[in-house]
Amino acid sequence: MISTFFYPTYILVAFIVVVIAIPREDLKEYFTYAMIFGGLGDIVAVGLFQNLFHIIWFKNAGIFNVLGQNLLSPPSWILTVMIFLRFFPSQKVFRYIYVLGFAVYSVAYGYLVHNVDLFDFRPWYYPFFAYITFLAWWTIISWVFIRTSTLAQGDIL
Repeated sequence: MISTFFYPTYILVAFIVVVIAIPREDLKEYFTYAMIFGGLGDIVAVGLFQNLFHIIWFKNAGIFNVLGQNLLSPPSWILTVMIFLRFFPSQKVFRYIYVLGFAVYSVAYGYLVHNVDLFDFRPWYYPFFAYITFLAWWTIISWVFIRTSTLAQGDIL
């Protein structure tokens, strides 16, 4: 029963955080980055790691199962990336800590999804190689955001 409501609950909580934390005029830009790096990034990562390399896989998705993927995973990533970018620190030293911390959060979230029986992985992949994967993912998101976003230009650079 908990597995059925896990993703919808996460999406609801993350959506509330997004609505509260992100100013209305900035939503479109955060959403654009989140669609590319969160939603599409999740689809590409799952395609590679699940369908090509067979390292991870979704399970017990029930009505949310679409082509072997959990339909609610990309929206979860979209909202998570929006939150990540909204609170991205302006000082360089804190950026490194922030990215390292979000990679830890991502591994912990993977374990949580695993524990509610929606996700599984090869035992050798978690936690070390998953951490490296998430660290690369958050680093790329940060790098692109800093160099291309109008939101980052005023506050971060």
